[in-house]
Amino acid sequence: MRSISKHSKLDQFTLDIEFLLISVVQGVALSVLAISSVAPISDLTFAYWPYIISAFIVLFIFWSQAIVHALSFIDWPLDLSHNFLYFLASFVQVLSFSKVTDPLHWFSFMSGLFAVAIVLYYVDYKLILNRKEDFSQSQNGKNLYDHLVSQHVLEMKFLAPAGLLFNLIASYLIWKYPVTMITNQYHIVLICLQVFFQAGILFNSIKSFKKRSLLIEKVID
Repeated sequence: MRSISKHSKLDQFTLDIEFLLISVVQGVALSVLAISSVAPISDLTFAYWPYIISAFIVLFIFWSQAIVHALSFIDWPLDLSHNFLYFLASFVQVLSFSKVTDPLHWFSFMSGLFAVAIVLYYVDYKLILNRKEDFSQSQNGKNLYDHLVSQHVLEMKFLAPAGLLFNLIASYLIWKYPVTMITNQYHIVLICLQVFFQAGILFNSIKSFKKRSLLIEKVID
């Protein structure tokens, strides 16, 4: 935590880099999504609008999670593996967002995105464990750390793997039954399920962010 760190200037420098990286990678992903969305929106191809909605939710999840992680446990020294994975996740995001009218590739690339997310969660988990001592100097710090760990484990062991499994199953169904899924447009059922699932993750992220913000304020005070 920056409030109890011995290297406040270096911590702020690291945090600035983190915020810049988050803004840049998500800005690139958003621009690709905007370009890919022009045709289906202009042509009123409603079957692909849920993919655009899903992509926006992915953006919101990635941004909110990255911000809350940065505020919670990112400080000096800078962890390059953590930042490299942000670039990789953004790259897979761009691949996914470029395929909003191609269900098979959409779900395949989304599988890749959740796989990268799982790796990122495990890397960040090590960062969290390494900073346990920083949170142990007060009861408020311990409360913040407990919430941080419990929420991170929930997302790392359950939500992210569930997302990976769903997208793998969806990819297989579209590949195995192209007539049913594409020609008969049953892929819409899959993308709607994905939207609801990701909306649940976003809701959990927003709820966690609000609670985390209050805990951080108590530590700072």
